[in-house]
Amino acid sequence: MAIEWISSEIPRDLKAFITVDNYGRFCMSMGARRALKLPEKTGFQLFLAYDKDERRIIVGKPGHVSIKGDVRPFKFDPRGYSSARPYIRKQNLYGPDLPQRFYLIGDGEASKQPYLAYPKGTYAFQLDE
Repeated sequence: MAIEWISSEIPRDLKAFITVDNYGRFCMSMGARRALKLPEKTGFQLFLAYDKDERRIIVGKPGHVSIKGDVRPFKFDPRGYSSARPYIRKQNLYGPDLPQRFYLIGDGEASKQPYLAYPKGTYAFQLDE
């Protein structure tokens, strides 16, 4: 009788996405963290914007994007979580509207992709419907 050993290692999903979960948090996938060249074992900060017409979250790293006005970045913990309450309130989302998942468009900066008209240094994530 032949047996096949099973490894306890869990393959990581390296797709780049941001989730707004049922607990009111943003969750940045490891694939997204790597695509944006963010630290993998420490916290980080990001500016977030929402394109309501296209249903996209636009992300920019402090020091890499020019932000006008009094806009504070979201602080993500080492696990990649941050409160999404400001986004949830602004979009008037409720229990049945969550979770939401946004996938990275393309493989790099949004400004380098000719069909996306977003500022330099930003990344665009499209809502998965």
